[in-house]
Amino acid sequence: MNKGDGEDRHKEDDVFSERFSGWHYQLGWGDGSASVAPYVPTPQSLVNKMLELVEAGLGDVLYDLGCGDGRFLITAVDEFNVEKAVGYELNKHLYEVAEDNVAKSGLIDQIRIESGDFMEADFSEATIITLYLTTSGNAKLRPKFMEELKPGTRIISHDFPIMGWTLSTPDKEPLNIGTHKVFMYSVPEAYTEEEDKETPSENRWGRIKRLFERR
Repeated sequence: MNKGDGEDRHKEDDVFSERFSGWHYQLGWGDGSASVAPYVPTPQSLVNKMLELVEAGLGDVLYDLGCGDGRFLITAVDEFNVEKAVGYELNKHLYEVAEDNVAKSGLIDQIRIESGDFMEADFSEATIITLYLTTSGNAKLRPKFMEELKPGTRIISHDFPIMGWTLSTPDKEPLNIGTHKVFMYSVPEAYTEEEDKETPSENRWGRIKRLFERR
């Protein structure tokens, strides 16, 4: 793909983002109780930067959990030459949009989109995981990541951390990119003695549970 084609696609993407700026609120949190975050698209420029930071490239298998319109998947294959990209999207409207975008990209042989719950998926083939969920959504995924991800897998999250995990950046701090924060992790280096540390919400409900257990 030449540079002009990429610029045209990014312009189209900006128009698409504008059109979605109001609609994503109507779409809400996805279809069903399994949804862990509302749909808010990651800006295309940040998509590219995140894939650059995580060093996406040949031989990688990227999983995008809550793939929205499919922009991470398409960019990873088209511009970063990853071997395969898999997206999960619960919202049926977004799933259809993503499927259509992948078909138009001509990359259908390398990109797969699933409409099911990613909590029931097998992540063992992934070498890169991309996230834009919530802190509580990431916390739900943490045990599954620890059980299924192989050594060397990289995780990159837009704006929300995986609580209790150690960042892979040299200073162990999130990266500030414009108004956004990016959290990067490597498996198994991310796991620490704090990996089972409860989030404030988990801690609150844990205290309530223990109170009733003592009765």
